[in-house]
Amino acid sequence: MCRTRCGSRARRVSPSPCRGAAVRADLGFREPRARPGQSPREGAHRHARPVPSARRGHRRVRCPRVRPARPVRHGGWTGSAVARTAHAAPHARGARRGDRGGHDARPCRHAAAHGHRGPGVLRPDRRGRLRVERPGRQAREVPRRRPGLRRSLRALAAVGRPVTRPTAAVVGAGVSGLTAAYLLQKTHDVTLFESEPRLGGHAHTHDVETPDDRVVPIDTGFIVHNERTYPNLLRLFAELGVATQPTEMSMSISCGGCGLEYAGARGLPGVFAQKKQLANPRYLKMLTEVTRFHAQARRLLAAADAGTGFDGLTLGAFLALGGYSDYFVRHFMVPVVSCVWSSGTGLSLQYPAEYLFRFLANHGMLSVSGSPQWRTVTGGSRAYVEKAAKGLTAVQTGAGVRSLTRHPDGVQLVDGDGERHEADVVVVATHPDQALRLLGDPTDAERAALGAFSYSRNETVLHTDSTVLPRAQAARSSWNYRMGACDQQVEAVQVTYWMNRLHAIDEPLDYLVTLNGTDRVPAGSVLRRMVYEHPLYTPESVAAQRLLPALNTGRTAFAGAYHGWGFHEDGCASGVRAAESLGSGW
Repeated sequence: MCRTRCGSRARRVSPSPCRGAAVRADLGFREPRARPGQSPREGAHRHARPVPSARRGHRRVRCPRVRPARPVRHGGWTGSAVARTAHAAPHARGARRGDRGGHDARPCRHAAAHGHRGPGVLRPDRRGRLRVERPGRQAREVPRRRPGLRRSLRALAAVGRPVTRPTAAVVGAGVSGLTAAYLLQKTHDVTLFESEPRLGGHAHTHDVETPDDRVVPIDTGFIVHNERTYPNLLRLFAELGVATQPTEMSMSISCGGCGLEYAGARGLPGVFAQKKQLANPRYLKMLTEVTRFHAQARRLLAAADAGTGFDGLTLGAFLALGGYSDYFVRHFMVPVVSCVWSSGTGLSLQYPAEYLFRFLANHGMLSVSGSPQWRTVTGGSRAYVEKAAKGLTAVQTGAGVRSLTRHPDGVQLVDGDGERHEADVVVVATHPDQALRLLGDPTDAERAALGAFSYSRNETVLHTDSTVLPRAQAARSSWNYRMGACDQQVEAVQVTYWMNRLHAIDEPLDYLVTLNGTDRVPAGSVLRRMVYEHPLYTPESVAAQRLLPALNTGRTAFAGAYHGWGFHEDGCASGVRAAESLGSGW
């Protein structure tokens, strides 16, 4: 037995010599009259123009031949021709569960609603459209219902109707502003303002022509990131489709006073790049102090996690309490902090100890091994800058915002050309001191939080003079710190990034980025000159960071790398939080 789609049963018909009469009976056709000289049986076998008994004016239909039952492919129902025909009118009057598939001769009044018109079966074609297949006839498409007049008028009225979205202004196009703008664009019409003629902030890529007429992209600001501690930046790169490649992170320290040169993260050859240091007792003691420092810093973090506060303890105080030698402080500790945060000698020792150690632990710098895999953006960091800004509503460069006024319905911005702009919400992604100058009516909380930060100014050159690198080849590293004398107190760090190693540049000429060493670099080897600013951290600025989340009010939000440790991930994370406070996120 075969159950049709609507629940009625249709009996399979086996072939017989008189199957024409049985088919006509199943289909509801009356028997034709015999012609003169013919018996009724002979007239029936000629299939002479059967007419449905319930519809006298119906067109002539020839009775289909009934073949033995066989499965139907391509999604049809299994059954014989009679079974498929029975399905064509499942709700016909007189149809009863359990009869022999016979339907009353009157056609089903619901047939049109089911897509059935007479004997046939519905099947989808290759394009997914429903078609009626009938025995001996070509399948035709079931006509779709045309929309009514009222529905058509609604559609016409909707054409041209403006779709309004809230507007957002983002001031500052560094990584913080770009991330906030990228996320806000999902729900707002975003205008990005940048005072510089280019976007990106510290994401700064230069096209450099090599002696063999190649063009090499070289970064001079943001250079590296890693897979462990940059989750927000990696997610941004993944959404934008930004390619990255592995790089090598090592650091050397050179002292002009005692002539010391050594490197970390380069194994024993780097530690003993100078063989004479094997007989230097002060240097050998320093190496033992390094492992002791790692252990004591980890213990401090464990005590802080257990509830013991070290908010007022600076790095200098920690080193004094630990009894570390001056040689260790001058030739290891200060260079590490200065190199990472681009700060001078005195400021490095004022760094909050717990805050510093937390960063060093996250980056695998409180152990001899265990550093994360570092990476760099393929083709330069501008790759992500261009993609992040591509989908924004408007981008304005070279004319930054001069003032920002907040009112109950939104914000008003005045750019450098005096033009006024209105927006529903705003993200201020500048340095905190710049943010305070923009606000026409800063609150007491904004003054307290944003006024606690200061920045270092670092003159930077991209050049090809390799004399700034250590003399010992085994000590040459990705980052190269240089001090003029053992007891030298400097306000500006001197560090050189070896871009051939960082960017995997296969060129005989060395390409280097040096901070605050312009007096040592011949003018003829300089390719580009830049100035970068980096946040400085004191106990006061670290305490002010706890006040920053409360400044986001739902209409105004603040973002910047100063919300964290001052790195690209910190800026990206602050941009995410700013966008989320205004109703938009990943």
